[in-house]
Amino acid sequence: MVQRQVAALYATPAVTLLLKDLQEATRANPRGGPQNYVPPNGGEIAEANYHHFVFGQRGSGKSSLLRHLEQLSGADGRISVWIDEEVFANLSYPDVLVSAVHELIKGVRIALLNKVGPAPKRGMVKRIFRIAEKLNENQILANSLAQSARDLEMLKFAPLDRKVQWTISSESSETAGVSAGLKMNIVSLDSKIEETGKLAVSSSEVVEGSKEQYLERALTNFRGLLTEAANITGGGFVFVDDLYQLRRDVQPLVLGYLHRLVKDTGLWLKIGTIRYSTITFKPGDPPRGMQIGHDAHEVPLDRGLRHFRSTQEFLEEILVKIASKSNVDVQALFTDETRKRLVLAAGGVARDYLRLAAGSITEARNRGVSEKSGSHRVIVEDVNKAAGGLSPSKLADLSKDEPGEAQQLENLVRQLTEFCREHKSAYFLVATDEAGLTEQIDKLQHLRFTHLLYESETVPDKGSQRFNVWLLDVAELSAQRATQNMDFLKWDRRENRRNRKLIFTIPEPAASDKSAASPAVAGQGEQLRLGEE
Repeated sequence: MVQRQVAALYATPAVTLLLKDLQEATRANPRGGPQNYVPPNGGEIAEANYHHFVFGQRGSGKSSLLRHLEQLSGADGRISVWIDEEVFANLSYPDVLVSAVHELIKGVRIALLNKVGPAPKRGMVKRIFRIAEKLNENQILANSLAQSARDLEMLKFAPLDRKVQWTISSESSETAGVSAGLKMNIVSLDSKIEETGKLAVSSSEVVEGSKEQYLERALTNFRGLLTEAANITGGGFVFVDDLYQLRRDVQPLVLGYLHRLVKDTGLWLKIGTIRYSTITFKPGDPPRGMQIGHDAHEVPLDRGLRHFRSTQEFLEEILVKIASKSNVDVQALFTDETRKRLVLAAGGVARDYLRLAAGSITEARNRGVSEKSGSHRVIVEDVNKAAGGLSPSKLADLSKDEPGEAQQLENLVRQLTEFCREHKSAYFLVATDEAGLTEQIDKLQHLRFTHLLYESETVPDKGSQRFNVWLLDVAELSAQRATQNMDFLKWDRRENRRNRKLIFTIPEPAASDKSAASPAVAGQGEQLRLGEE
C-alpha cells in the first residue's frame, strides 16, 4: 500500500514538456541552433578544409554534425551550401545532378551577397570610389551566378529527350577576374535528340547537345565563378546530405562531377550517407566518383555497442542536455538498468535512443504505479514495449534501402530471432570465415537489426577459428515477445560470449531445395560493395 502512494515521476508537467522536446530533437533542424548538439567522438575532424564522407546508420547524427558545421561556416561569413539529396531522389540522371549543381550555385550567390551587402548607392560611389568599385565587381559576380542559376533551372525543367542549345559569349568580362557566363536557351519542345552524343556547332558559336554535354561544357565556367566567390568569402563547405537516397549507379556520377566542380576552388564537400548503401567510386575509363583515402577522408559515426560505456555516456549527455530545458532529472526518472537497456535497444543510435526514451515514458504512463518496486519510475519493461513499436519502421527502412534483398534479409532476421529465443540469449556468434553470412549480418547492422559487440573472438575447441559477437536488435525481440528471461548483458564477461552453443549458422539446404539460395548466400555475386560497381 505504501508503494501506491508514491508519486509517479513520469507523470509530472515537467516530463510532459520533456516529451515535446524529445519529439523535436529527433530531427536535425536547420534553424534549431546548437542547444541540443553534443559533438560525437572524432566528429571534429570534419571541420577541416578537406572533403569528408560522414558515415553512419539512420539516426546516428550525420545530419546533426553537418548542420553544426553549417552553422560554424555561416557564422564565419564563409560559403555554406546545403544539398538534400532526398528531395531529388526520384529524379532521373542527369536531372538529379543538374538539381544539385543548381542548389550549389544558388547557395554560393546567397553567401556572396550576405558577405558583400547590396550594391552601393551613387552618393557612396562618389565618396568612396575604391570601395564602391570593389562592391560593384562583387555585384557583377553575383549577377553572373544568378544567370548560371537561371540557366540550370531552365535545364532542370526541360524534358530528358530534348536538345539543349546554348551560346558561348566571345565578349570580354565587364570586370577583371569575373568569368563571362555561358548563355543557354532550350530548343522548342518538339525537337528531340536524334543522335545521342553528337554535337553540332554552327559558325555563330551556337552549340547544341544533351544535358550532360552542357554540364561538361559549363564546368570550367562554373568553376571560375565559384573560385571568385570563394576568394571573397574565404571559401566554405558544400553539404550533401542523404546521398544514399539516390540510386546506387547514379551516386558516383553525382560525386564525380561535384568533386571536379569544387576542386581547387576553396570549397569542400561534406557528404552524409550510409556506408553500405553507398557507392562512392566507379572504376572505368574515365573513372567516376571519389575515392576514400585519396579524394576524401571518412568520419565514422557508426558508434555501435563495441564501446558500451562511452556510447552510454555520449547518449546520456544528449538526453540530459534536452531534459535540462524542462528541469527533469534523468537519473531519477529512469532506473540504472533502464538506462542501460535504452542504450542496448537503440543500438547506440542517437535518434532511436531519444525515440525510445520518449516511448518508454509513455509506456510507463500507460501502466501507472503498481505495487512493484520502482514502478513510479521508468523501468526496463517500459523500454522493451517501446522498442517493439520501432520494429515496423525498421522493416520499412530495410525494404527501402535494400529492395533487392529485402525478403532474404527479413528471413534472416526471423531465423536469428528464433535462434536467440531458443538459447535465451540476445547475443550470438558468427564465424568470420563464413563470408556470405557475415556479409548479410553486416548489412543488418547498418539497417539497425544487429549490433557488433566484439570482433575476432575465439571459442574453446574451435582452434584458431575466429568469431564476431553480435547483439540482435531489442526492437525485433520485443516485437516477437522474446524478451522474457532473455540474457542481454552477460556478454561483457568473456566466458559467456565464448559459448559454443551461441554459434549461429544456416544449415545447407536439402538437395530438393538447392535451387533456392539461402539468405546467407543468396545474391552474393550481386552484392554492391563500398567503392565498387
